[in-house]
Amino acid sequence: MARGFYSELRRLAGFLVICALAGAILQLLIPGLLLGCVAFMAWHLWQMRLFGIWLSQQGQPPPVNLHGVWDEYAHQIQQQHARQAKERRRLQGMITRVQQTTAAQRDAVILLHSDYTIQWWNQSAHQLLGLRNEDNGKPVFNYIRSPKFVRYLEKGQFTEPLVLASSVDADLFLNYQVSQFGQGEYLVVVRDVSRVQKLEQMRKDFIGNVSHELRTPLTVVRGYLETMSDNSDSLPPVWQKAIGQMESQSKRMTLLIEDLLTLTRLETEDTDYKQTDVDVTALLNLIKTDATGLSGEDGHQVVVDIQHPITLKGVYEELRSCLSNLAFNAIRYSPPGSDIILRARITDEEAIIEVQDHGIGIDAHHIPRLTERFYRVEKSRSLDTGGTGLGLAIVKHVLAHHQGQLRIESRINQGSTFACVFPISRIVDSTASSLPGTEAELNTIDSSD
Repeated sequence: MARGFYSELRRLAGFLVICALAGAILQLLIPGLLLGCVAFMAWHLWQMRLFGIWLSQQGQPPPVNLHGVWDEYAHQIQQQHARQAKERRRLQGMITRVQQTTAAQRDAVILLHSDYTIQWWNQSAHQLLGLRNEDNGKPVFNYIRSPKFVRYLEKGQFTEPLVLASSVDADLFLNYQVSQFGQGEYLVVVRDVSRVQKLEQMRKDFIGNVSHELRTPLTVVRGYLETMSDNSDSLPPVWQKAIGQMESQSKRMTLLIEDLLTLTRLETEDTDYKQTDVDVTALLNLIKTDATGLSGEDGHQVVVDIQHPITLKGVYEELRSCLSNLAFNAIRYSPPGSDIILRARITDEEAIIEVQDHGIGIDAHHIPRLTERFYRVEKSRSLDTGGTGLGLAIVKHVLAHHQGQLRIESRINQGSTFACVFPISRIVDSTASSLPGTEAELNTIDSSD
């Protein structure tokens, strides 16, 4: 570009020299120079007109009557257009390839604008969600009609996928995984998990049915064992010991069945309609009474520390089961006479209910797996303490029902802290308690402090 400019300056200088010589010969130097400048400018205006006409004719080669710097400019622009066209073909090929790849996927892929309107989708989205060409630009909530999906998308926390029944086919269960990108746009991947969901439902039904079927014969066995235990004085010592062990194990099996049934209910029942305002202070005082009774002669000191009064929106029975499991575990795994602290506090974003003990502690590599069913830090622990191995699994499911999470901090031989963390939106302004029981019972709980 610079080379053409300097070449044009040399051409102008040469032309003016010729005009000056001609003017000097004719004794008209100044008029000759002025006439030369006007002629040079007229020629450039003509070249500019040709250049403008060529620019308006996209894709045409430069005209042959373009000369000088204008011809160089035209060729450079033509080369730039050629490079851009090549790049467009490359990008279009990539887009076509991506579209072919997504079209071949069995998972539905949907792109959403920041306002949740549909931008693009693949063929599988038509099959799984019923999207059609005319649906472009419409809100995705018109086709995924579920309040849970609306809350999931608006909450913006996509670490865990969402599983919902299809609005197109009631027999389909779809897994929604959302990722955010660009300027607030969303990529939604929808997968058919009907087979996995049905297998999971079969597992839940099997556990629930087996637990129900075992409870009746176990009740009969326990009844006979209790009768025999009441009349064990007339039996030999060997039988007295055997009956005692059978009675102990039957009680443990009863607890196991009850926990399995609780888990089944948590997994299968929608308990949102049971939500009420739960006074955490009264609930912790009630759990303190139960935990003190479980401790018995071990003499654990159960302390309720209410740093901030909390009233939670939740299901009372589930919250009591959750916190009771944590408190009873603290009793089982703490030395006699040690302190068990039940604490309630509020931060700027969370409501936290903690159960702190000074027991044997848990090694860090066990903590991620503690909420798994029947997971044992040490197999001998459950035999010594009478635990079923399902308590923390119940805690996990209860907290999931309340949009909460379980945080565990523990050090060997220094104790553990199990914190139930609820979003601040779960706190209600009213301090009225929905805790079941008579006023006399609540007064009894308060006076126990």
